[in-house]
Amino acid sequence: MWIGFLIGAAFGFALHRGGLVRYSRVMGTLLLRDLKPMNFMFSGLAVAALLYGISDLLQFGVVPKINGYFGIGHLVGGVTFGVGMALAGL
Repeated sequence: MWIGFLIGAAFGFALHRGGLVRYSRVMGTLLLRDLKPMNFMFSGLAVAALLYGISDLLQFGVVPKINGYFGIGHLVGGVTFGVGMALAGL
């Protein structure tokens, strides 16, 4: 639990230091005018994928084996998140 908290805090700090929590930056991203936050997220995704791949090759056993599931909960959560982000932009 503490490792997840520390990783989340480090990620939040990186978001804040990168200026990715400002209203103008978020709105620019939603309007596809400012792609810096998307580049930041895709870079983080690429680093995580590489680290997971390396840890799997070295058999550290930290790669979770989770079956994909797409159900009504994911649909409701996605719609709720999208509506919330759209309303926050208004």
